[in-house]
Amino acid sequence: MRNLIIAGVLIIIAIVVLSQSLYTVDETEQVLVTRFGDVKNVHRTAGLRVKVPFVDTVVRFDRRLLRIDADPESMRDSKKENLVIDSYARYRILNPVLFRKTLISEDNAFSRLGDIVNSTLREQIALRTRPEIIGARAIVINGIPLEDEEGLAVFESTETRTALLAEVLEGVRLRVIASETTDSISVPIDMEGDDTFNITLPELILDRDNLDRDSNLKTGADTSDIRVVNGLEGETAGFDLEVRLWAPATRTVTLGVQPGESLTEGDNFTIQYFTERTDPLGIEIIDVRIKRADFPDSVTPSIFTRMRAERNRIATKFRAEGDEQDLEIRAEANKSREVILADADKASNQLRGEGEAEAIRILAESLEQDPEFFSFRRSLEAYQRVLNMGTTVILSADADLFRFLDSPGAQLESP
Repeated sequence: MRNLIIAGVLIIIAIVVLSQSLYTVDETEQVLVTRFGDVKNVHRTAGLRVKVPFVDTVVRFDRRLLRIDADPESMRDSKKENLVIDSYARYRILNPVLFRKTLISEDNAFSRLGDIVNSTLREQIALRTRPEIIGARAIVINGIPLEDEEGLAVFESTETRTALLAEVLEGVRLRVIASETTDSISVPIDMEGDDTFNITLPELILDRDNLDRDSNLKTGADTSDIRVVNGLEGETAGFDLEVRLWAPATRTVTLGVQPGESLTEGDNFTIQYFTERTDPLGIEIIDVRIKRADFPDSVTPSIFTRMRAERNRIATKFRAEGDEQDLEIRAEANKSREVILADADKASNQLRGEGEAEAIRILAESLEQDPEFFSFRRSLEAYQRVLNMGTTVILSADADLFRFLDSPGAQLESP
């Protein structure tokens, strides 16, 4: 009995140890095995793996495409008009060791990368107008906007939205593998009156236009990778500054002013450049897209008011066109009515005339055949009209009206 108990305990211990020693890696995962915080193994292929029980810890990361939905932010375009931009990005974890060291978890990556996406978008949005951001523009012919049948402006799609997203994607990729550095510089005292002066950067700058990981980003850098950013087109307090020369061997930047300008002691400016990131993120940005570009809530009422005014204008236009068509249709109908009535009167008069002529002809023929009977019939018609019930007529006995009443037989028999 005692042996059975010992055997059972050993079996249970073996099962627990075995369960703590074996683990599986799914096809959609990549796994880090850590021991007291240090990474011991990295597994990117599916299968059954072994680890030291109770000591090693398995940390799992998704190897599929992951999505970041950046928080909607209000951004200004080149005309200082606000737009609420809602965007998202897709990325893949390339190096789980660096990812864990820098971002720790996907939740932290969501926040960090969302800031990078919005920062890059804000920079690019500020360089473009609203139609360029939306990717559509109104069609204008001879200075007149083209409208459809409903009176609304007709738009055509452009490639500006695609170009914007391409620039944003490159900018996000650059900020993932490099650190954006901004330095504030003041003109030194001993350089006052000169048109150029030199500054030394603490690190080598990177080529922001070449993101191929197989190339050395430090060797391709030039003056275009250093930008003066504290004013529109490099304008600063009192002068217009530009980058003249970059010497990577000494990390020296030569700055100069436009012809006709001069440096003044204490003039401040800011330069921006990218250096190699000290904390690589271990990810690859696959795509950046804009889900929605909309107006801020603060201007929505004015937009609706403008839309109502536009719809009222279109409705008034349609009503005016309808009234005009109504008058035209009524005038045409009245004209047709008058023509039809005139034709009908003409036909009626013609038929009436023909009927009366035919009646006269028939009457004449009848008169010629038996004049006395015709006279008798006309007398009867006269009696019917004159001698109504209660009518008193005083005439001479010799009146021609009563000649048939006086001696009807004689009258009818007489030749």
